[in-house]
Amino acid sequence: MAEIFSGYSEFGHVLADYITREAAARGAVLSDDQGDAVDLAFDESRTTALEVQILGAQLDRAAERLAAWFQDRGRGGCEILIEASHSRLCCAFVGGAYVLAVVADPAQGDDEARTAEAERVLAGFRGLRRDIEALLQV
Repeated sequence: MAEIFSGYSEFGHVLADYITREAAARGAVLSDDQGDAVDLAFDESRTTALEVQILGAQLDRAAERLAAWFQDRGRGGCEILIEASHSRLCCAFVGGAYVLAVVADPAQGDDEARTAEAERVLAGFRGLRRDIEALLQV
């Protein structure tokens, strides 16, 4: 079984629980409005702390701007899924000041299979987002 680094706080533990449940996930991070990691979790056999920290920092501005665009149009919160040949990235602007981001293995199969996998991954990411937002309310 893979060794999961579970962060430093209850945020890291929630992120680690998600990585344990979602086999494709390699790492997850909660970053603040400066792009600094609040906490992170990652599969030490598949990625590094630095890669996961950079993920949150790089997605910070894009997630914030897209969330503001959706809010301005009365559409509520949004999740972003970026698929590339080497990985999938999910992110969302949460709690008005944080970015939640996950890096996962790329989807495999034909278009129909990848679409179904994307929907499944986003549903799981929404659950993670709810868990993190609940912790931010405490």
